[in-house]
Amino acid sequence: MDQHVITTEWVDAPDEIAYHDYVEGTYNTFSCTCDQPLADRDAATRHAAEVGQCLMCLGSGTISINPHHSGGCDSCAGSGKSAPGSVMIQARVTQSFVKEMAALLPAEFGLSDVVEVLGRRMEGGAETVLSVAAGLIRYLEVQGEVVLCTAPDFLPGDGVEQRYDDPRWLRVP
Repeated sequence: MDQHVITTEWVDAPDEIAYHDYVEGTYNTFSCTCDQPLADRDAATRHAAEVGQCLMCLGSGTISINPHHSGGCDSCAGSGKSAPGSVMIQARVTQSFVKEMAALLPAEFGLSDVVEVLGRRMEGGAETVLSVAAGLIRYLEVQGEVVLCTAPDFLPGDGVEQRYDDPRWLRVP
């Protein structure tokens, strides 16, 4: 079948849902007119990628952010089609992975150090690694394991080049 129409239906969703539940499709069922089984959001996203549909709205042109509201998809401007070569990679990051990566970081480190450590152990390219790096640093900050010790430089002014240096974090003893 040439036509692939992926539909998303809310199933017994509460009025307010967590963002994680929305992203994972916790309260959704997914189906396609080609009858391919779509067990969850990941399967629906992979199928949409295979058939050239937008990875955010799954080809519908609209996104339903909760069971009672939907709006146009900003990713594809409502067309439902993906840009040529679009690839979506979701990184599954576990607590044990975060602890393992954190143990590999020196006592003082920068974003580039985190990216280097993660880049050797993850697939998915720069966008995925940067996203996980930011999450890893934030997790360590929230846990009280690291503190920001230097902030990026910023030189404002007309005709002056703006410069951003690598921020540095320190482990808390």
